[in-house]
Amino acid sequence: MRVGIASAGVVSPAGTGLAALREALANPDFAPKLELPRPDAPPLPVVACHSFDTKGLLPPLVARRLDRASRLLAVAVREALTAFGEPLPWPREEVGVAMGTWTAGTSPLLEILQAVFQLGPDQAPPMHFPNSVANAPASQVGILEKLGGANVTFFEKQAGGLRAVAEAFRFVRSKRLKACVAGGVDEAEWLNAECFDRLRALRTATRPGFTVGEGAAALVLAPEAPVLVLGAGAAGSPCPPYLYPSTPKGLVAACHRALGDASLAPQDVDLVVSLANGSPQLAALERQALVEVFGTHRPAVLGGPSERLGEGAYSSALRLIVAFLVFAEACPVAWPAPPHLANLGFPALGELAFPPRTALVTALAGGGSAVAVLLGLQR
Repeated sequence: MRVGIASAGVVSPAGTGLAALREALANPDFAPKLELPRPDAPPLPVVACHSFDTKGLLPPLVARRLDRASRLLAVAVREALTAFGEPLPWPREEVGVAMGTWTAGTSPLLEILQAVFQLGPDQAPPMHFPNSVANAPASQVGILEKLGGANVTFFEKQAGGLRAVAEAFRFVRSKRLKACVAGGVDEAEWLNAECFDRLRALRTATRPGFTVGEGAAALVLAPEAPVLVLGAGAAGSPCPPYLYPSTPKGLVAACHRALGDASLAPQDVDLVVSLANGSPQLAALERQALVEVFGTHRPAVLGGPSERLGEGAYSSALRLIVAFLVFAEACPVAWPAPPHLANLGFPALGELAFPPRTALVTALAGGGSAVAVLLGLQR
């Protein structure tokens, strides 16, 4: 059975909804504001969804009881499901939810701990407890949308969103679910960003590094959708959880497994959505991996999603949404190929002489987890 992406929804630093993302992709100079306030120091260089508001998108009583990560995801999922109208094409009890996250639950947990340490355990706000765990956003969406299928969350750092889509693909392909809402969500919380800043991992004006991002990406996977998920693969390169691996072996293996799952050769790939996030080490690993996977073949490269819109579990799923827009709508993309790949002869998407029909989207997390997903149109 062929399974694909039937619709998508997104909240990102570009704005709320697919229209805002399309507008950003068409703007070669798009650069969101890098500023996240913290209590006792200058703002941190973080990409947040500053304009996000649930007014007109969620009922006020619903929005009030949800934490920020759950609100972000609820809005993205509602956009993805609204594309089908009512009723959904499938029984809601047979539609699942698979989400990845890196930071969900941080804000509620911080408020609980502040109350415990400053006022005592009896003063901990009980309403925050359900939202203080990583699987809260996926669970809240399942309740809100009455989706009764499998509900799973992957806490796999930067690769979490792409892992969730890969597993949702398997759920639907094996007929365990009629359809599945998959993707990722992250919140911009100063405490998380402060930790990365103290580790000197964040990009600043004086040092290279990545930018923490905030947002939610939701895709509906279903049989015979217009944009196919051709295959998926995963592997790993064991290393400390706070580091990238020293070699690209895991990423290369994940790409080969996705190609094998799709019964495609490397030369069949027309487009790669770069996973580069500003970290020089990750750029070097991607460069080595793509040269090993493709040899002399040079597919086009779409760069920028994780560098411009921030890194996180949500951003690995966002890269799939970008590829989905390229295939489903021929969405114009003005962002260039990243220098570390352009210097090797990988052209930008806009330099292709023909519309791409296959795209490789990858993720590599601290700790060495690697995931690859192939999208494409029916040949």
